[in-house]
Amino acid sequence: MRIQLIRYHDIGNINTRLAQSLNKRQGTLPPLGISYIASSLEKAGHEVDIIDAIALSLSKEEVRQRIREFSPVIVGITAMTPTFRGAQEAAQIAKEEGAITVIGGVHMSLFAKETLSYDYFDFGILGEGEETMVELCNTIKNNQQFDGIEGIAFKENGNVHVNSPRIVSDLNVLPIPAYHLLPIEKYSSIVGLHPVSTMMGSRGCPYKCGFCYKTPSDRKHRKRDPVLIVDEIEFLIKNYKVEEIMFYDDLMFPSFAEKLCEEILKRKLEIKWQSPQRINLVNPRLLKLMSKAGCHMLRYGVEQGDPDMMRTIEKRVNIDQVKKVFRWTREAGINTFAYFIIGYANENERTMKATIKLSKELDPKYVMFTKAVPLPETKLMEIAVKQGIISKDYWRKFTLGEQVDVIPPFVEDADNWVKKAYREFYLRPNRIIKQVGQIRSLKDIQKDFNGFMGLLLMKKKAGSVRIQKD
Repeated sequence: MRIQLIRYHDIGNINTRLAQSLNKRQGTLPPLGISYIASSLEKAGHEVDIIDAIALSLSKEEVRQRIREFSPVIVGITAMTPTFRGAQEAAQIAKEEGAITVIGGVHMSLFAKETLSYDYFDFGILGEGEETMVELCNTIKNNQQFDGIEGIAFKENGNVHVNSPRIVSDLNVLPIPAYHLLPIEKYSSIVGLHPVSTMMGSRGCPYKCGFCYKTPSDRKHRKRDPVLIVDEIEFLIKNYKVEEIMFYDDLMFPSFAEKLCEEILKRKLEIKWQSPQRINLVNPRLLKLMSKAGCHMLRYGVEQGDPDMMRTIEKRVNIDQVKKVFRWTREAGINTFAYFIIGYANENERTMKATIKLSKELDPKYVMFTKAVPLPETKLMEIAVKQGIISKDYWRKFTLGEQVDVIPPFVEDADNWVKKAYREFYLRPNRIIKQVGQIRSLKDIQKDFNGFMGLLLMKKKAGSVRIQKD
């Protein structure tokens, strides 16, 4: 059976020119989720195609033409809450071309009934989609009943039925992503080498930061066998000349990171890689091993520069730990990318100044400041509701297209503070001198400029998104 999977543009109140500028500056990375689903479907005997409309800069009508040419029975679309409007448009196109539509992603897991209230969504996937999508497609192909399929939502007699979410308990059973269906040459990153690919070494995070929504699958940490991970790295080097791997894990526990590094070193692979990491999960010995194995950047979620605010967001690390780990990482020869949140609940001028001050003291290679947004099912959302910032059913109405108001910030001038943070960090004379001193070629100049502009555009893009029901 023919199945087409789509990564569609983010649309809403974000203008197209900004989105195109962001993709050009920031780069676009492979869509790991639908690539895993594609390979799982192929393994089950289905004919699969992926449309990466973002990487290929496809227009609405070009996407329609791709669907028309492939003539799929089923079209699968993924969406997070801010990208839901784009998923709606993609589903409408697919339905107009006669396909059955399936939507997955975090937003679907949160608002299953509301999402399936739209005529152009036929089925929903809750949780991780690889095993569920295979079972659903086989069931549709064989004209069987859907009731017993774990991890789906479906319509019957005018009602939406929601089954329990599903997670993949053993990640080692998954085939490697369907890289052959992706335009690998189109992928790049402002903070990585080219060609670049994303990879998954583990899934899930047991920590509970106040701003972060976690699906049931996100809460349970599972990891792949490091031998299989390095097999995949070798495959990417051999077949696609990939020079860098960007791990999309939430974190790397020390024992897992050690085994991964040892396997890379054992095979003497020439590969650069980077990963997100938590402050409390590294030590000097591990960092030196990671550097030796090709890790050239770690992306740390620092979030705040004020001790009281660190406790408010429940980060479970302290400022002294942060400073120590950034020093260790620098001494190991690994670059850092630091993430900070501006305008969190109960913030004030003093705490935001402390965050900006800490960012300059840590002096990472790259930094990103984002305005706090109360996402669904987070502790920050609970605070926002209690403080009257947002109604408790805001995101439900957002899904239904009834809510088009912009979320008020916790701090009235949060946007200006984000701009101030970027200016103070990137436009310091000593930083500019340092960056100029590290330039070795015109390519370095272009990369640093694109990195700076990409982060600024990303900040603009992270603003409010409005959805209206068609």
